[in-house]
Amino acid sequence: MITSLQTPYEILKNSMLSKPRMMGTAGEKATTAFLLDFLSQKGLAPRTEEIDWSTAKVNGRKAMYLIMGVFVVLINLSLDLRAPINGYVSIPLAILSVVCLVLFGKALGDGKMPFFGMLGKGKNVLCDIAPADGAEDAKTVYFTAHTDSVSSNMPGVYIKLIIGLLNGFMTVFWVTLFSSAYGLIDFFSGTSRYAGTIRTMNGIIFWASVLVLLLIIANMFTQRVNESPGACDNGSGSAILLSLASHYKEKPAQNLHMKFCWFAAEEWGLYGSKQYVADHKEEIEAQKENSYLINVDMVGTELSYLDKAGFIIQKPLNKQLNKLIAETAEALEIEARPFRSLMGNNSDHAPFRKLKMEVAFFLAKKDTKRIHSPKDTLEHVKPEKLDDALRLITGVVEKLDGV
Repeated sequence: MITSLQTPYEILKNSMLSKPRMMGTAGEKATTAFLLDFLSQKGLAPRTEEIDWSTAKVNGRKAMYLIMGVFVVLINLSLDLRAPINGYVSIPLAILSVVCLVLFGKALGDGKMPFFGMLGKGKNVLCDIAPADGAEDAKTVYFTAHTDSVSSNMPGVYIKLIIGLLNGFMTVFWVTLFSSAYGLIDFFSGTSRYAGTIRTMNGIIFWASVLVLLLIIANMFTQRVNESPGACDNGSGSAILLSLASHYKEKPAQNLHMKFCWFAAEEWGLYGSKQYVADHKEEIEAQKENSYLINVDMVGTELSYLDKAGFIIQKPLNKQLNKLIAETAEALEIEARPFRSLMGNNSDHAPFRKLKMEVAFFLAKKDTKRIHSPKDTLEHVKPEKLDDALRLITGVVEKLDGV
């Protein structure tokens, strides 16, 4: 039974939200039961929606890295062909490698390769709070967090493996394009002015390829295990949503319809949020111009939110919400740090953003070094940061309620 839990930290400390709860384990089921019990005792009438999830995306990425390895070997072999054939083969081969990886990654993300993994069942936990005045034209605010945790059997090196692998592959790609282009220029001009440069570039390609292949082999030994307490990622966000739901049950907004969503299987490929959006797509699209989403992925030693994202050109994540977050933080004297990232769609706001909904994304960027590992414990979550997040979000909601 749940006692009178008040602050997000107290909820986090005294619940399954600070214990291992990987999908497919007893911890997952206990977490769902805890959420339903907590919300029921607050009089919030929670419900669940079943989802399908799979290990296919995680396993499929390993197959994608193997394909990456095959391409770097082929690129190296093509560079040893006689001129100008080496240039004619290596440039299209490098371009084809990137195209194949992009298409493969998209197919994995869209769930079109289920044969790579095992299928499982899970549950999203949901509850709604109607506006106080019952207005039919009220705006909608979604609050989202994910309930599952996960760890790697090699947590200290896993992220470094992936970063090194991708950087190595991109080095092979770009240097191949330049080296091959210089080789073709040399061949047709008959000057050999770039011969030394080409030898240097081909040496870079070779050693970058060796690095890629070694990291691919190492990555084959990584496995996902149930060893992370997940206090920050994402027990913190789930606890904040429980506090918000409790607050707005007692003091509902005047002109906002609130939807609280605790999504499952985020760590395996955003399965919970993707299925929710698919199941409610007509409703979401009909109201998206009058809706907002606040995704609290995690809050630990800092309170930060994504400002801009993009691999080449970084664009603002939203038009209005980040401005309201900054204004509210300043007014309440809360330290909330905006940050930028190459990736803006790696959490549960992504499926909603794909439908052009206004979304905000809170992520403790400084804590990413310890997540997905046994180090993601309660001691690394600062109670005052969770309280700040609660005050900040309620402040933003007040502004939205008055918009």
